Amino acid sequence: MRSLVSKFIGGLTMAGALSLAGPGARANVTIQFDYTYDDGNFLSGANVGRRAILEQAAGVFTTFITDSLDLINPGGANTWTAEPFDPRNTNATLTISNLVVPANTLIVYVGASNLGGSTLGLGGAGGYEASGFTPWFNTLQGRGQAGALLSTPTDYGPWGGTLAFNSTKTWYFDSDPSTVETFTGQNDFYSVAVHELGHLLGFSLLLDENSNPANSWSAVTNSVSGIFSGTHAMALNGGAGLQLSGDLSHWADGTMSTVVGTGAAQETAMDPSLTVGTRKYFTALDYAGLQDIGWQLAPIPEASTFAWAAALGAGALVLRIRRRQRAAGRPPA
Repeated sequence: MRSLVSKFIGGLTMAGALSLAGPGARANVTIQFDYTYDDGNFLSGANVGRRAILEQAAGVFTTFITDSLDLINPGGANTWTAEPFDPRNTNATLTISNLVVPANTLIVYVGASNLGGSTLGLGGAGGYEASGFTPWFNTLQGRGQAGALLSTPTDYGPWGGTLAFNSTKTWYFDSDPSTVETFTGQNDFYSVAVHELGHLLGFSLLLDENSNPANSWSAVTNSVSGIFSGTHAMALNGGAGLQLSGDLSHWADGTMSTVVGTGAAQETAMDPSLTVGTRKYFTALDYAGLQDIGWQLAPIPEASTFAWAAALGAGALVLRIRRRQRAAGRPPA
């Protein structure tokens, strides 16, 4: 096999039975947060205690995702440079040479900056440049998920990416996100963290230079009609496709589902808005979307063993959770 050079630019962004893995499936994906670029100490220094909330947000995914992701270990002719966006300046790109990513692990760089306007957070998978042999490129592209290597992808295997939070907003940091207290006039950090991690895990349109699907979300998205046709999501929608928002990386604003474990009705976590003073949990439709882009899920407990409160307060101002996307051959949104 000959040595090649490859470049990937990551996509950056913010009821029926679920078809889940059988009994005994083991959740084994870890999200490893890196605070190297948290220069403003949003989650560092005196605010280091806030990291526990981010870990609880990660648990929404790591508790149930059972995929096996290959080790990324450069060596010899196989080299690479990870290129996530910089949380301190989301228009800039970090360059991290020959990063080692352990098996079954996603590395996520976290920080905060003035994101402008009503944006609460940004999140998405990181891009990369690489040189080496074909099996090495396959590892970087799919991490052992064969469907991610298809011309029309059916699976997803990122190395990690970035989360950025708006340092200028008023935040509510709840040490126990399973209960909802009154926090009028504040934006719920847990809800935003869950949403942006959802984008990093694949809720994001990504096209190649010829406008062909470059990830498994795009493969089941009609870019003209804005309809998402993933089979798991459609099963929860009476067999019909799901309308997406205008950016094709969220459920349409106001899409409803049920909170897993309680059955309580709630607006989906992965629609594009969050009302001030309220919390969102990941819903059945959100988990179905993960399955439709290739993630394998362990059984999710019933309400008796997974008691999330569903009481959501009222808020007058709706702030958008926007994601930043950079599709190959296209300018950033």
